[in-house]
Amino acid sequence: MILLRFVIPDRDRRTGQFTGLMSAAYDLLRAGDMPQAEEDELRRHVEWVETNVPVPARFARKRNVSHKQTHGISWVKADAVDLVSRFRAIAGIAERHGLVVELLQTDRPGYIVHEDAWQVVAEPFHGD
Repeated sequence: MILLRFVIPDRDRRTGQFTGLMSAAYDLLRAGDMPQAEEDELRRHVEWVETNVPVPARFARKRNVSHKQTHGISWVKADAVDLVSRFRAIAGIAERHGLVVELLQTDRPGYIVHEDAWQVVAEPFHGD
């Protein structure tokens, strides 16, 4: 199974990994400094994702308090065509606002803690 991750090459302080595209989209919306039509377009794509893609109940393998630093990373299934299309549209808007968006691809995301029709959430393997 091929998995994709749209990222901004800034490190997320919770995970130590690159920041995911949805976090960047929320930041752009909060900033409120884009033309209204573009903001509406971005909001439509974000709301589609929020409505159609479930929020995983778990982002870590262990529930132990000592493992609170452990946090899974969301990966999009390459065959989730509608979601990939939305992410590409969000990436285009982000790039027009000066963000660099990279597309990562893997078939080994780490220890899987959640999977649904759209995505996989996995804790990266040690050293990844």
